[in-house]
Amino acid sequence: MFDFPIFEMPTIGLRMLMAINAIIHVFVSHGGAVGGSVVLALAAWWANKRNDMASYETVYRLLLVFFIITTSVGALTGIGMWIHANIISPNAIGGLIRVFFWKWFIEWIVFNFEVVLLLFWFMTWKEKALTPEGRAKSVRFGVFYAASSWVTMLIITAILGFMLTPNFDGQPWVDPEVYPGNVNYNNALFNPTWFPGLAFRTFSSIAFAAALAIMWTWLITAFSKDEAIRNTREGLIKLFAKIMIITVPVGAALGYYYLLQIPEAARAMIPTAMMTRAFADKMDLMYMIISGIGGAVVVTTIIAYFSPKRMPYIAATLMVSAFLLFWGYEERTREFIRKPFLIYNYMYANGIRVTDVPYLNKVGILKHAVFVDEEKKVIKEDKSNLVEVGHTIAQIECRACHTENGINGLKALTAGWSEAAIRNRINNLPGGGTPYMAPFVGTEAEKDALAAYIASLNKRGEIK
Repeated sequence: MFDFPIFEMPTIGLRMLMAINAIIHVFVSHGGAVGGSVVLALAAWWANKRNDMASYETVYRLLLVFFIITTSVGALTGIGMWIHANIISPNAIGGLIRVFFWKWFIEWIVFNFEVVLLLFWFMTWKEKALTPEGRAKSVRFGVFYAASSWVTMLIITAILGFMLTPNFDGQPWVDPEVYPGNVNYNNALFNPTWFPGLAFRTFSSIAFAAALAIMWTWLITAFSKDEAIRNTREGLIKLFAKIMIITVPVGAALGYYYLLQIPEAARAMIPTAMMTRAFADKMDLMYMIISGIGGAVVVTTIIAYFSPKRMPYIAATLMVSAFLLFWGYEERTREFIRKPFLIYNYMYANGIRVTDVPYLNKVGILKHAVFVDEEKKVIKEDKSNLVEVGHTIAQIECRACHTENGINGLKALTAGWSEAAIRNRINNLPGGGTPYMAPFVGTEAEKDALAAYIASLNKRGEIK
């Protein structure tokens, strides 16, 4: 069950490590790849239809920026996601592959097509720009690239939706004695939040990419020595603003529909997910944040549409910043509201399956920690290694969310607590105040060891 080596990330913690990678990746994949492919294909088609070669050249320069970001930062963070997911929670990634193996395999094939099409589109742009027929063919490459990019989102969104709403009835991977129902792969695939999440992400990504295109158009035209390129600012920014006028309200409406499909218990976690537990009861602050982000997008879009030529760079930057803040919050919130689960109602955030809890409470979790030395998982009769064993338990059950002395550190969180108080807290997890924490799993002796270890963190260095 825990037959994997334990990996820790001191100070930063595993949760923050994954969050940094995931948020950067979603910026690139949504704004650069999926949304960017649609926006740039539209802009290329628009410029070619008007036979506006200066705008067509500016779109190429925009494609250069999106190409570099997508194929460098996007590719690196995409691989990073796989590495981090495998070392942080091998049980979860193994379970997901077990269900979605062929779907993920297809996604990798489509992803390779996407990269090849992007390379081909970019590398042949100049050559095909010489004739109307060549430009029309180039635009078609852009459309194919946009379609393949969207299909990768289509597949990944199904897996993300499954983690939040697994739709247990009849899943092929769940013990039918525990979750009765007809075995049906489609129940896992067509989970309740797949299509609402996909629709919301599709329109929001296009809006995000249009905002990025406005900012880069401003930069390209402002610093170009070519007067014809400088004169393309007004037309292109107005085009991108038109795209935003359509996609922003549609994306917001679909986002609300997606919100309604989320389980009620998960929805109740949103204030904490957005603002931490200390501010969870300050709903006014949450509404102010949402209104601020939405208002910044609406105001800057109006400026871009009605005054594209004179739009200040600060407005374009504010527009992109609002989207970055939005997607950063969206990623944090989407991940957090699943807590205490990694896969809702199936696997806790620490990789322990819900169905295994009764068994592990009987035999202990250390029994299956095959990569841990025996002296670190068997409590001696004189209990001289109690703290060391407790450390092992913390590495298995707590490291997904806590560090020892860094972000969300156990030492700071339990400063001033007695060992008895810590044990009582462990005994009452998740508890009303912390519904996002997974319950302790293991024997009473293991619980004593974990309490002793956590209490020892604030005793080290004490002069007696």
